[in-house]
Amino acid sequence: MVNDLKIKTIIIEDVIESQDYLIRLLGQHFPAIEILGCATNIEDGIGLIRREQPELIFMDIELTDGYSFEILDQIPDQSFEVIFVTAFENMIQKALDHYAFSYITKPIDEQKFIAAVNHYTQLKQRLYSQNKHEMFLEFFKEKSSRLLLQVGSEYISVAVSEIIKCEADGNYSYFFLQDGRRLHVSKPLSYFEGLLVPKGFFKAHRSVLINIECIASIYKKETIILSNGDKVHVSTRNKSKLTELISRLS
Repeated sequence: MVNDLKIKTIIIEDVIESQDYLIRLLGQHFPAIEILGCATNIEDGIGLIRREQPELIFMDIELTDGYSFEILDQIPDQSFEVIFVTAFENMIQKALDHYAFSYITKPIDEQKFIAAVNHYTQLKQRLYSQNKHEMFLEFFKEKSSRLLLQVGSEYISVAVSEIIKCEADGNYSYFFLQDGRRLHVSKPLSYFEGLLVPKGFFKAHRSVLINIECIASIYKKETIILSNGDKVHVSTRNKSKLTELISRLS
């Protein structure tokens, strides 16, 4: 039976104590997982993957000799799933979540760890793809990056440069695009703030983010007119930030 098959697994983690803890948790709770080996750096991780051909990898993001994404860059044909074990917080963590990676934060919470592995062992859905990995790297390296926006049951790929503004709608958000589309996205605006502000977006007030590249004019240092003709009033709290923005753009 399929359920009786062992899940070939490796661990890429440079902290031996964390390796040992992962091995112990997996041994206690997941007899179907077979740990084939561990690596502590990029070079050994690449060799271990090529040698063992694992189905599942537990991987720290930051290793002593670089970021584990370099390992994934060296494996063009990825037939495995990745569960990241990471101490990264804030924007990085949001990005991991947004691009549908599975991740567990350090220090490891045993119950969350069990839930994450159960999700994989029970459903065996693809948690990772080369495309999502490339989009993740691009998001942090390039200004012309893209977002995957969940609209109902569909994920729509949108270039950040195509977004004119985002508006809050309770636990949802509206994305207004340059081609006239208005997407109703299944995430609150607060979720996207940490992703988009570093990519050139300005928070006019608590309910609106605007793309600085789409500003047509600014009226009396309090109203922003966008390229689609929309007018956005800046909150009193954010007027000083608007003044800084004007100085930066002037």
